[in-house]
Amino acid sequence: MVMKKNEVTSQYKKVDEKKIKSYAITAAQGIQNPASAAQYGSNFLAGAPNKPLIKNIERYVDINDAELHICSIAGANINEIDLHEFFWERDDVSIHSKARKRNEQHRQTERIKRREWEEAKARAEDKGYSFNKKYPLHYFWEEIPTVRYPLTGKTLNSNLALVGTQTPPQNKDPLTGKQTLLKKFNGKSIIFPATKQRLKTFASGQSGEYPKIIMTTGACTHPNYHDTNMRGEEAEDMHKYGFAVVDILSDKIYLPRIVPAQKNGTFVDLGIKYTLGKPPEKVETTAMVVGDSHVAQINPKVEKANREMVEWFEPRAIHLNDVFDALSINLHNLKDSLLIDFLHERGLDILENEAILTAQYLYDYGKIAEKFGGTVEVNFSNHDDMLYRWITGQEWVDDRTNRQFVYKLLPLKLERDDTFEKMIRLVRPDLPKNVNFLKRGEDRIYWGYQCAAHGHLGKNGARGNLKNLMEGFTKVIKGHSHDFEINDDSIGVGTSSMIPMPYQLGQPSTSMAANAVVYKGGLAQGIPIIKGRWSKEGFSDFLKK
Repeated sequence: MVMKKNEVTSQYKKVDEKKIKSYAITAAQGIQNPASAAQYGSNFLAGAPNKPLIKNIERYVDINDAELHICSIAGANINEIDLHEFFWERDDVSIHSKARKRNEQHRQTERIKRREWEEAKARAEDKGYSFNKKYPLHYFWEEIPTVRYPLTGKTLNSNLALVGTQTPPQNKDPLTGKQTLLKKFNGKSIIFPATKQRLKTFASGQSGEYPKIIMTTGACTHPNYHDTNMRGEEAEDMHKYGFAVVDILSDKIYLPRIVPAQKNGTFVDLGIKYTLGKPPEKVETTAMVVGDSHVAQINPKVEKANREMVEWFEPRAIHLNDVFDALSINLHNLKDSLLIDFLHERGLDILENEAILTAQYLYDYGKIAEKFGGTVEVNFSNHDDMLYRWITGQEWVDDRTNRQFVYKLLPLKLERDDTFEKMIRLVRPDLPKNVNFLKRGEDRIYWGYQCAAHGHLGKNGARGNLKNLMEGFTKVIKGHSHDFEINDDSIGVGTSSMIPMPYQLGQPSTSMAANAVVYKGGLAQGIPIIKGRWSKEGFSDFLKK
């Protein structure tokens, strides 16, 4: 029996193309076919629709005036193309061009075999013979569908495209080798359907103001893999329910997000929880990790967005990375006499001034967090640590501009883990009590997410990156690298600083602004900031109605 859309939810509606501002995109795996069932054991849940999730996504689409795209992808192998009958009469389903062609060939082959079987059976019965040959069920079950889905692919704006790929769903990382898509689609950022949720930035242009993005969607169907081998078993464990959202702000500007979901269909987007059978509601945010601050070089538009997000999410803990830029004493600049003169002319080489500026930033965040009972957690970061390294390296001895200020710091019995904190408290003794400075090795774990690792320290003394920190922490939200990345259950936030930084001038960059939040219940989300925007206007207005 085919379930029609209005049997899934009465709220589903077709959206006027001219009014589209948002897109919700998810993947649907092909179901297990008879050949696989015979070889690996029957599993009628393999590739079946997660109906609570689909119903909830449809409600999301309705509320947010969005357009839903369900993109067909392969099941446990490339020949499991046919979708569950639930999808047959929908007009929001699409398929890859080569998969559609292959499926049509399969239909023709199977029809011929079944017709030949019927003819052979009839001849045998006419002669009074018994006919024991099995009915041909290879690619399809009893009914061979006649549905012809449109092809996956849509230009969402001049900088972003939804495309189809034939990436095997069991691949550990669907982004492997996909950088070529950027060239194939003329430099546009790419979204493609997959059963895992990934987002990665790729360098763009000499100024690198905004990198290109490749991201995947997550699935609205139950997992379909050959779990008789390790690869399939791992793929089943890594299967992600959910979808990708893109808010289109203009022909060039878009806001991409990945929305992970629970098996029961519940998900959270921008702090609003969608649970089947309940009205959407604002959910408690346990923690927010802000992209590297670099206060002396902070981007005012990004900082405005950061504070808007803090005011909206009201996180119980706000984690800050690289709060201190160390522009006034940056070890990278010590041998650049022209840059030192440039900073001196503008008063940017005065450590005490930068300390006061940074302390004010922390004071402000502490006061904001006090309003809703939150804390500010300053992660131990490499730029904050530059102060200790600058002092212990005796660089200040010949620095006439900053020597007198260092004399104020030395009596404070500085240690590596508290040098930055003691400087801040020296210039701002009234720092709110809810501002905490984390030391190396201190954990802050919320719903399994490690949020206290800045990201510069990897395993065994190596440099940190998202991949090796995932090995150490399993789930981590880190800063440091300035690029926005989502890999399985881990997130790399971006930077709040000006882009490009001086050291990036003249070279492509992956840097961008992005934060991350951990919601009560354990779902987490990375949220980029583009041109000072992190959401479309009025995204939460419906909660007030």
